[in-house]
Amino acid sequence: MSDHTSSSGCPFVNKEQSANFLANGYLTQSKLRHAAGLAPDSQTPIRTRAMFKEATLIRGEGGVDAFYDSSRMKRGGAMPKFIQGPLFGEGAVHTLDGEEHSVRKNQLADVAYVDENVADFGAVVDEELHTLLDEWAAGEHTDVHTGAALAYGRAAFRWAGVELPRDEADEKSLQMTQLLDGFGHLGPGHIQARLNRRRLDAWYENLITEARSGTRTAPSGTALDAMANLRGVDGELIDAKTAGIELQNLTRPTIAVARFAAFAAVALVENPEWVQRIRAEQSGCSFLGGREAVAFAQEVRRIFPFVPMLPAMATEDTEIMGCPVNKDERVALDFYGTLTDPNHWENPETFDPQRFLDMEGLETLEDYEKIKAFIPQGGAEVRTGHRCPGEKIAVTALTATVVALCQDNVSISGSPEDRTFDWTQVLTRPDTGVRVRVTRR
Repeated sequence: MSDHTSSSGCPFVNKEQSANFLANGYLTQSKLRHAAGLAPDSQTPIRTRAMFKEATLIRGEGGVDAFYDSSRMKRGGAMPKFIQGPLFGEGAVHTLDGEEHSVRKNQLADVAYVDENVADFGAVVDEELHTLLDEWAAGEHTDVHTGAALAYGRAAFRWAGVELPRDEADEKSLQMTQLLDGFGHLGPGHIQARLNRRRLDAWYENLITEARSGTRTAPSGTALDAMANLRGVDGELIDAKTAGIELQNLTRPTIAVARFAAFAAVALVENPEWVQRIRAEQSGCSFLGGREAVAFAQEVRRIFPFVPMLPAMATEDTEIMGCPVNKDERVALDFYGTLTDPNHWENPETFDPQRFLDMEGLETLEDYEKIKAFIPQGGAEVRTGHRCPGEKIAVTALTATVVALCQDNVSISGSPEDRTFDWTQVLTRPDTGVRVRVTRR
């Protein structure tokens, strides 16, 4: 690898990185920092080449500030199509900017971010997780990842107002899970992901068409109702295909939390003292957790992030942390590096939920979003920035799963095979899904 320092003083790794990203996954930026001669705790931006153009890689709170500054950055055109298509869909809110993004995002947040709706989801996912433990006890789909994906999918569809037979809900949930398994790399899995994406887009478009025509009931206030009435900046209804993609974006990310659930199982095996702590705070039969379970879930999200990085595009010539960035140049925020940055986190590589319990002012899930370097599902404000509007739902699902896995009749496999995962694979998760056994009570 050829490295040199540019005239601006920013390290410049003068080699195309697209193949390295596919090969190195979550380790890409740390390897680049090593190649550039930077210390592990350095927040200095790195200039390199990606998609055959110059790009700047940033991290830390300064990087978060720059990345989510909509006056300097946009999302349109930043993400490669082969990644964007299966993951977000064409025309999705993730790809919008300016007023168009604001209008669309607020309609999604009105559904997914309102506390009353989050509480409704919590009640449903609690029921589905109790059902899941019964299924595990009966010997069905006995790994955490698969079981959680099915439970979350069933809960997400019920919450969204999409009434389905269980078999159909499970089929769609597994299709959406495969989208994530095929994300970020080329090969048969990616081809299958694109096929599943087409099937799912058509299926969700049909849900919107049926809701608009009255042939399917869309209960008032549900995600199906809101997306059937999704409108653009001009006040006109959004086309059924795009509205269906946004309905998918209100349900699929919940199923994606199954990856966090598998990592939570690993973390419980490796930190058994937390099983007792979480068990001790449980009230009654509900799996909806207290402060200890929430802190555990948030630490899982911090140390096992969903994506390694995300791109934006500079809208003007600018400067980030002393490094010049040209208009139309890609800027990638290092999520994993920011979430494990020693400048912001004490002993960042250590799994320690107590760090959140010791922080002042963390009373609600929204309080966690005020931690600038805590960006497992994006940063900045939900309604004005690009933070995921379903983050509260994700944490609710994961917290309830943590409590479920701490039940005294649940046994999580501690074998090395179940705790193995690959940091170079995007999106990563434990290879086996983490096997689990449940004893009937």
